[in-house]
Amino acid sequence: MKYSRAALLLSTLVFIGAMVWVAVTAGDELPAHFTGSGRVDRVESKTSFLLTIGGIGFALIGFFATIGWWLPKVPAQLVNLPSRPMHEYWTSPKNRPELNRKMAEDLEWIGSATALLFAWIVIVSGRATGDSVSVWVLAVPTAIYLLGVLGYVVFMIRGARYRIPTE
Repeated sequence: MKYSRAALLLSTLVFIGAMVWVAVTAGDELPAHFTGSGRVDRVESKTSFLLTIGGIGFALIGFFATIGWWLPKVPAQLVNLPSRPMHEYWTSPKNRPELNRKMAEDLEWIGSATALLFAWIVIVSGRATGDSVSVWVLAVPTAIYLLGVLGYVVFMIRGARYRIPTE
């Protein structure tokens, strides 16, 4: 099993574990939204919260998990790459399978990070007491996620991963 696929599976299990933990231990109402300062500004029933975040989370995880299946079906002209030479190289019939593999792995890593962020949000909502949480509890994990994904995208675009090999 590829490391990216294993990471996506593990992070999905963490997300499921967080959902189960909240379902078993949280009260009947949960914070469903926080302001930028950490104040709770919307509360939902536990069922509504879990169905909403679970639906969104599993839809995203499903997107990331199935990319290796549906990406090869996307026509080459719809694949967006940074330059015309890269596009011509990677979408040629000879190189397209390698592009599909690399893109699927990259998106599985991003999906893993996304599932972990969702798990964290579920945990914060499940543990929240009162009408607010520390802003750092929300801001730091979100900033780490955004910086991590941005760094990975820069690595994908500017790094050697998709460079045209010199022969």
